[in-house]
Amino acid sequence: MRCNLKSRKDIPPHEVAGFNVRAAMDNMAREQVIALLVIVQYLLSLLWVIFMDDVGALLADVVPGMAFELFFGAVFLPPFLTVAISWWARRFLRDSPWLFFTHRLNLCLLIFGAALTAIFVDAPFVFETVILLSSLLIVITPFFSKGLYLSSLLLFFVGSSWTGGWQGFSWFDIGDVVLTTLVGLIMVRFRFSDRVGNYLTTRTIEEQHRQLRETNRELVDANHQLQSITHLDGLTGVSNRRAFDETLEREWRRAMRAGTPLGMLMMDIDLFKPYNDTYGHQAGDVCLKTVAGALGAGTRRAGEMVARYGGEEFAVIVPGGNADALAVMAESLRRTVATLGIHHPTLAWGYVSLSIGGALMVPQFGENLETLISRADGSLYAAKEAGRNRVVLRKSVSEKG
Repeated sequence: MRCNLKSRKDIPPHEVAGFNVRAAMDNMAREQVIALLVIVQYLLSLLWVIFMDDVGALLADVVPGMAFELFFGAVFLPPFLTVAISWWARRFLRDSPWLFFTHRLNLCLLIFGAALTAIFVDAPFVFETVILLSSLLIVITPFFSKGLYLSSLLLFFVGSSWTGGWQGFSWFDIGDVVLTTLVGLIMVRFRFSDRVGNYLTTRTIEEQHRQLRETNRELVDANHQLQSITHLDGLTGVSNRRAFDETLEREWRRAMRAGTPLGMLMMDIDLFKPYNDTYGHQAGDVCLKTVAGALGAGTRRAGEMVARYGGEEFAVIVPGGNADALAVMAESLRRTVATLGIHHPTLAWGYVSLSIGGALMVPQFGENLETLISRADGSLYAAKEAGRNRVVLRKSVSEKG
């Protein structure tokens, strides 16, 4: 539904529908309040007449020839319809473009109903009250309010002339109705302008909050990505030395608190420099990435981490377990790399292999994690000295199979 704004530039075209729906939802509740106030006013007036006058005689005097039921139907039906339609629309037409149309229908029922009542009872007070309440509580577009107020004012004057009530009005009464209508139109303009400003301010704040949330989300994603980049080795894609040091220190403290073992494997690609010299650095890089991928695939349990320790050296952190389990894991990694079948002419067995040294400790207070690294490095040195392509864990040696 289009919103007939006095100044179209006040609201961007893409915001008109949102303004209509929000204004209609607020106005529905206020229209119900006005309709209930009108009903209460009618009932109090009726009770006053019942106690003070003869209702039948008064009705016959006000509108000759009108049936009793028709009179009360014409008076009470518009506000009751307004209450019912408002309740139904707010319940079933929420966020619908028809909500704005229903709000305008309610407003017409209220104002024209009040004009009819004022005609029937020869008293403009009801009409003036509804005009002022509508202008004060309901946000109406100036263009629509001008047509509605002036047409209802015309209806009141024509109807009063037809029923003969015009003769009973003084110039003060006529001027009072006209002035009330003009004041209502002025109030509408100020209220509408204020509502447009509030709406645009609210939408601006909401948009700023949305952009802020989006920016925060992008910053979080960028931070996660940056952390991933700073903790990953650029060539192989496994964790780098920095990530290894941080994780080992964290796992060392955890194992110390819990009194659980912490294992570590140090491994070196056998005779990698001759491989590089034979096939070139590009083939050497491919070899490093392939070996790193195989090691990563073999360390998937929670807490385990494989990292590039430096050059052709890799390290694996293995929390928990025991010496036998650590040895089994190390031998599995050695066999996995061997089955890759990467040709290496310098080695006697003809394929790229790993020498692996392992160590297992239960950290104690006062000990340093460098002790674990030193023991694993010593085991790696022992594996190389023993002929390479094997696992050494403490003093035990697992020959190649």
